[in-house]
Amino acid sequence: MKRFAHLVFAITFAAFCTNSVPVRGQQSSAPQTIPAYVPQTIEPGVIRSWGHVFLKKIMLSWEQAFTTYHPGITFSDNLVSSAAATGALFTNTADLGILGREIRPMEVAGYTRVMKHKPFPYEVMTGSWANADKSVALGIFVAKDNPLTHLTFTQLDAIFGAEHLRGAPANIRTWGQLGLTGAWASRPIHVYGGELDAAPAFFFSQTVLKGSLLWNEGLRHFDDLDRPDKTTYVAQQRIVDALAKDPDGIALSGTGFVSPGTKLIAVAATDAGPFIMPTPATNADRSYPLSRSVWIYTNQAPGHPLDPRIREFLRFIFSYEGQELVRQEGEYVPLTPALDAAQLKKLDQ
Repeated sequence: MKRFAHLVFAITFAAFCTNSVPVRGQQSSAPQTIPAYVPQTIEPGVIRSWGHVFLKKIMLSWEQAFTTYHPGITFSDNLVSSAAATGALFTNTADLGILGREIRPMEVAGYTRVMKHKPFPYEVMTGSWANADKSVALGIFVAKDNPLTHLTFTQLDAIFGAEHLRGAPANIRTWGQLGLTGAWASRPIHVYGGELDAAPAFFFSQTVLKGSLLWNEGLRHFDDLDRPDKTTYVAQQRIVDALAKDPDGIALSGTGFVSPGTKLIAVAATDAGPFIMPTPATNADRSYPLSRSVWIYTNQAPGHPLDPRIREFLRFIFSYEGQELVRQEGEYVPLTPALDAAQLKKLDQ
């Protein structure tokens, strides 16, 4: 019976892949070098998940495919918010804590106080190119006529921050400090971004500012705005639209948010480079240093194996079939083969 179900799923899955339409800028399929799923026998039971609301679609796809192989497994999902994930884990309400953003230090601290070890992380896919709710990659924007083409993390730390923990000798507040000459040399840099307690700003503070919470004193920040017609003017679009009106501005926003009069620039994580332009392709291959991940956390304690049902479900997620379902979701992006292999290795730690 299991062999028959496996065959039916394989035929259906292949047909669906053949008929699906690739999303602009994403891969036409998950990387072929990610190994196919080979099911292992597990006992029936329930897998409980709490976490990010915008992962409902991909979770349902994973679950439906997984139960084709393992009909004795059922799922209980409470995908309401990333904020619910770690609490559900340490109260033993969830087996999987699903975060659509980076975990916060207070979440780790609360979990560790109860469980006496840290929650165990798995990267399950790459964030989106242009959806603010789906772990969007972050881009650095300047005015279209600005001659600047690239920046390092050290320079970004000194522009957007005020502590410059990456070693810049001082704050960078004029375009001349970045090497621009002529009329640009004395012009001030106007900095734009989102709310500082939002996930993009937190990711940037941890990744670029090296954990500093001291931001540029002149930061102009934006939140989502509810319009009278019941639509939402999302913060990341507001940021680039405001930048478009300011030739002296620089902005931190989602890579896929565009506005006439602005441009993205290349970024390097180190002073030696390489400088990588943000594109859908460099987001997908993770060469762009401000790409992001989606995370699943478990209660796996050091030296203790995962529950076999949880391990098997994660094995499916890290298979070719699991990552192909990510690709079909349309906005999230499959893991690279190297990242995928690293996650599979963690299952046996």
